Amino acid sequence: MTWRRLRGVVAGLIAAGLIAIGIIAGWMVVTSGVLATQPTHPDDGGRLSAAPEAMEVETPAPLSATFQISQPRDPFRPLISEGSTSGDIPGIGGAPGEEPDDGFTPSATTITLKEIRDVSGVLRATVLVGTVSYDVGVGDTFAVSYKVVSLTADKGVFTFGDNAFELTIGQQILK
Repeated sequence: MTWRRLRGVVAGLIAAGLIAIGIIAGWMVVTSGVLATQPTHPDDGGRLSAAPEAMEVETPAPLSATFQISQPRDPFRPLISEGSTSGDIPGIGGAPGEEPDDGFTPSATTITLKEIRDVSGVLRATVLVGTVSYDVGVGDTFAVSYKVVSLTADKGVFTFGDNAFELTIGQQILK
């Protein structure tokens, strides 16, 4: 064989190989469902579903997308006022015993985390809702609508409906 003839045979083999690869790739795309217009159901082996509206939907997480770990506060109200001590927790609207001067009287309930203690290896919290005290642990529901999500040595995460909030020992929030 001459060099020209050998070169033509090699070029033909390469062209045939490329065509074969193209055919195999096209077959894989068509059979994999990549070009399918309807959604496939995971239980039917990848075949097209006859009724896409009959597909099962996962149950959403218990907390909504508006998950909020802490309550928003007034940025103009100081966190610590002069002369306050750790036992002198200011009430809603200012110093203890002081009435707000803007005429606003809150109609919601105050929630205060009084203490967290270890009882036989299980954390328990004392939570004051209004004037009623509750001894609660993780997973407990109290005061009808509140639930304990988690407790650590110095703070707790609670939910009120689907709104989550966090309190540290001694902190108070209005709900």
